[in-house]
Amino acid sequence: MRNICLSLFFLLAIVGGIQAQIQWPQNKKAAIVLTYDDGLPSQIQYVIPQLDKAGFSATFYLMGKMLKDIDIPVWREVSRKGHELGNHSVYHPCWAKPESKRSEPCHALQCYSLKEMLLEVELMNAFLHAIDGKKERSYAYPCGKSVVGEEEIDYAKPMLEAGLVKSARSVYGGVVNKVEDIRMEMAPVVVVNNKMKADELIPYVKEAITKQGICVFLFHGVGDNFHYTIEAEEHQKLIDFLVENKDKLWVDTFLNVMNHVSQLKGK
Repeated sequence: MRNICLSLFFLLAIVGGIQAQIQWPQNKKAAIVLTYDDGLPSQIQYVIPQLDKAGFSATFYLMGKMLKDIDIPVWREVSRKGHELGNHSVYHPCWAKPESKRSEPCHALQCYSLKEMLLEVELMNAFLHAIDGKKERSYAYPCGKSVVGEEEIDYAKPMLEAGLVKSARSVYGGVVNKVEDIRMEMAPVVVVNNKMKADELIPYVKEAITKQGICVFLFHGVGDNFHYTIEAEEHQKLIDFLVENKDKLWVDTFLNVMNHVSQLKGK
């Protein structure tokens, strides 16, 4: 009887371990998502050619205040190649420091109401639709903040509940390998800090493979002088590693990967 109980215990432990693993398409070991914020010129100059040569699709979070007429056909072509154009708001509102002078009209998060923030997300969706003709969107929180007003009202869930976006990216969390730990309104992220090397980023990919998890990278500048940037050569080394491990990795847009997660959640 004792042996039977032990056998059942180990069987349940094994089954539990299997259930904890995320099942990725085509039996891939992990999902890797490359995201880039702010629609910077260096992303067009360096990132797009590197990704296209590797055959990878990525997500570029654009903000309305940075878009110029000459940018529209460029980003339209980026979308046509299979990359995602994500919503990063119109004015990129951040949390103003107490000593800072707020602009008029004020675009600090303290100055927004919930209704105004959702309206801005909706407006940016319209801008993006005019570029790529698509309706489904994902979102990246400007400055990583999901609250508005002096009362710090969270707009993450209301934004999804309103149907404005399907999913949203956070600025923390690292590699995750359980579906229940992936929040649709606040997906986990590995932030690529200034001057990071490929040797610091590749271990996250290896961790995702080992854990059968998801790793979402958050980039800003690549090969430029932006305040969060890595060298184009280091970015290329990461891409090369992903290419070398294509048989194990599902590299796709944030929207596509999160839509898969949503299906696993039964939503």
